[in-house]
Amino acid sequence: MKTLLTVLFITLTHTGYIHAQDTKLNLLSIVEPKVEYHKNPTGLDVIHPRFSWILKGEGRNRSQSAYQIIVASSIDKLTKNEADTWDSGKVNSNDTNQIEYDGVPLKSDSKYYWKVKIWDESRIASKWSAPAYWTMGLLNFSNWKGLFIGHDVGYDKTDKYDSLYLPPARYLRKSFTINKKIKKATVYSTALGLYELRLNGNKVGDDYFLPGWTDYNKRLYYQTFDITDRLQEGENVVGAVIADGWYAGYIGYALLVRLDKVREFYGVNPSFMGQIHIEYEDGSTKIIASDRSWKSNEGAIREADIIMGETYDARLEHSGWDTPNYDDSGWKNPKIYTYPNGKLEAHPGTKVKNVEQLTPIEITEPGPGTYVFNLGKNIAGIAELKVKGPKGTKVKLRFGEILKSDGHIQTENLRKARATDTYILKGEGLETWQPKFTYHGFQYVEVTGYPGKPTLDAITGLVLSSIETGASTFSSSNAMNNTLFKNINTTQSANFFEIPTDCPQRDERLGWTGDAQIYMRSATYNSDVAAFMTKFLVDLDDAQRWYGAYPNFAPFPYSRPNQYAPAWMDVGIIIPYNMYKVYNDTRALDFMYEGMQKFMAFQEDASTDYLRPGGGNNWGDWLAVNEETSHDFIGTSFYGYDAKLMAEMAEALGKTEDAVKYRNLFENIKKTFAKKYILADGRTTEDTQTTYALALYFDLYPDNLAKKGAARLAEKIEKNGYKFSTGFLGTKHVMLALSKYGYNDISYKVFQQTEYPSWGYSVENGSTSIWERWNSYTKDDAENSDLNAKMNSFSHYAFGSVAEWMFQHAVGIDTEDSGYRNIIIKPAITKEMDFIEGSYKSINGTIASAWNWKGNRVLMNIKIPVNTKAKVHIPTSVLSDIKEGNKSLSKNKSVKILNSNEKETIIEVGSGTYTFSSKIKLHEQN
Repeated sequence: MKTLLTVLFITLTHTGYIHAQDTKLNLLSIVEPKVEYHKNPTGLDVIHPRFSWILKGEGRNRSQSAYQIIVASSIDKLTKNEADTWDSGKVNSNDTNQIEYDGVPLKSDSKYYWKVKIWDESRIASKWSAPAYWTMGLLNFSNWKGLFIGHDVGYDKTDKYDSLYLPPARYLRKSFTINKKIKKATVYSTALGLYELRLNGNKVGDDYFLPGWTDYNKRLYYQTFDITDRLQEGENVVGAVIADGWYAGYIGYALLVRLDKVREFYGVNPSFMGQIHIEYEDGSTKIIASDRSWKSNEGAIREADIIMGETYDARLEHSGWDTPNYDDSGWKNPKIYTYPNGKLEAHPGTKVKNVEQLTPIEITEPGPGTYVFNLGKNIAGIAELKVKGPKGTKVKLRFGEILKSDGHIQTENLRKARATDTYILKGEGLETWQPKFTYHGFQYVEVTGYPGKPTLDAITGLVLSSIETGASTFSSSNAMNNTLFKNINTTQSANFFEIPTDCPQRDERLGWTGDAQIYMRSATYNSDVAAFMTKFLVDLDDAQRWYGAYPNFAPFPYSRPNQYAPAWMDVGIIIPYNMYKVYNDTRALDFMYEGMQKFMAFQEDASTDYLRPGGGNNWGDWLAVNEETSHDFIGTSFYGYDAKLMAEMAEALGKTEDAVKYRNLFENIKKTFAKKYILADGRTTEDTQTTYALALYFDLYPDNLAKKGAARLAEKIEKNGYKFSTGFLGTKHVMLALSKYGYNDISYKVFQQTEYPSWGYSVENGSTSIWERWNSYTKDDAENSDLNAKMNSFSHYAFGSVAEWMFQHAVGIDTEDSGYRNIIIKPAITKEMDFIEGSYKSINGTIASAWNWKGNRVLMNIKIPVNTKAKVHIPTSVLSDIKEGNKSLSKNKSVKILNSNEKETIIEVGSGTYTFSSKIKLHEQN
């Protein structure tokens, strides 16, 4: 390949170094104080919660030299700096996260206030941070006073395969009186099933799908709500609506494959438990708990299932049922249910919320009385309906991701998911309705039975997700790649829904582990997923098989004959590792460590001479194109990668002997792997793109053959027209491996490809999300536009794993150790792009990197957050060419030159904003 010679000008915008005498004018400020990854969390049950914050400040080379945290039992004491709960004292450390509470034992149902101050690089103290708080949940079983209660609607008597059993939601209420002034009131609530908590006519909180999905035989999550300002003097009413949810409803593909059981995997009927803790100003207390004195009934929600949909008959509403002065004499006493086998615990993750509302961009009428609303992008969520018409009018909503050639929605790819909501009007003016206990994956809403002709405001799309995207920004000179980035974020939002699901639309929505591990690092760039993945690690640990393998999905309510698969079961190693790498979270490693050791022992037991067979379900390189990689190759390559990561994690936990053991294991696997799979000329025995990508990225190549292997991968990509032949496993690693060995131009050609198979192919065909298949849909092909593949999801994040390459190489942001304290800025500069710019909000603050061509010049703009430093890789060996403004870099005292070789110069910078310039030579491997 030709060597590309060019000139890069790198200018450094001088913001001014902050000297000690200036520091008083530029104090560092403390922002975003969090506890256990949450801002002001309620109901924690972590007895040593961890604190974190981010620092901001003007100038360069700003850092923290010490900190002090104080915790108090009241806001008054905190204001007076009376740390009656904990005072860390002045701690000489630059740590700003993963700092454990070490004060007096924390108490149930208690609120704690905290603040922090820091000392900067000149030992000047900052102001105290704004007060923050957290509350503790119920730490002991004796704290729970409620019973699990429900309403008896019978049980499933239908033919489970030929018809659906969709019982109604259950309604519970309790009236109580308050005749004193309240100091504090807190609700603790949960359900076996799903619940919505009501108080005096309104929903409590803004969460959906509470209490979340768990292995109910091992644990059940509860929520904590502060309702101090929601109670009133006199009569109050607390209520709950409960439905089957994951506990008793249809889950995944069980109905499709006709398992012996297709629903009720954890229990038969949902039940609710909750209690209100009231503390009066006179010091007295009262607990109102769920018990036999409550009232129960059915109501307007006639069907409620996550997958199948919801039916609401407004004629059956109990108007005012959750408000005072309601006559509940016709209601029954609730049925009492037993406590679950699982332990009651506080939900550790991020719960499902409405993160965006969409107004349709158009309405079409493909058939008389059939209206199709286009929301503009493919989402997970629900549709809010506004309608006015005669009593008894039935309006039906169906959901689809794409349209057929005749303009109707495609529902065939939903398989057994009915995905239909029905609203029956009460006939009292304008009626507004949204379901509570179902959700769908869709861009299009088909409405039938609507009285009259609807307008755009008849439907509103409510986007539901457990995360907020926006932790990163990305922009380039290629419009298709910019759309791709939006699609990646849209798809991650749609699938990070209580668990990382594979897809939100069809009868699946399971936490497929192969997808999750492949995408994990990409996920961290696009969103703060620390709390979300903390919860999923619990699911993984609960789902681990007794013999050591992690299963194909978690939670794990059922299985088919083979429970695990190579590259899927490795999730139990890869996600904890990335939690450590990205968030410096050693507690996640400690929590998972015993299980990880058990998994490694399982692999060792299954291996012969360090070669792990491709046993289990053998999904292989799922949806690869024209090339097949053996399951044994995949199994052994991931075994080697696991050993490599285990060594690093053991080292982080101070388990030195284990670290040595796993390093030796990796070396043994590497030797045996090379002997079996790598030829003397550097080719792999199977010669597929995936084999090279995995072996190179996992460091399984012998050192003397790795460059030849990379050259062969580059050759294969080039001969294939800069297109993939890979599936879920290979695709992520191809460009990472190419850029690792210097083939950036080829990576960019693949990145910008628009022919099948490529990301650009889907964008060119109108995608607003990432597809499961490279060719899920073709807008110009009448036959393919009606594609009816049963495995055809239009919201599947696995191929979105390119985000990892986009940020680590195209933008050039990575972390040298763990937690982005020591940052790497190494953008892959190429003539294939005019510019790339992006940013990432790390646990230590926002990092930004950009490069752009100006004629034959390139400018690099960099932002490094306070209390961190970065190694910046500049592709030139001529130090005199590198400048900040008109000043030579060698004369700049605020920049440290670390290394210079024939390809690059590496400099170290502290916090600040920089623009570099220099003549450089871009090297491309031959």
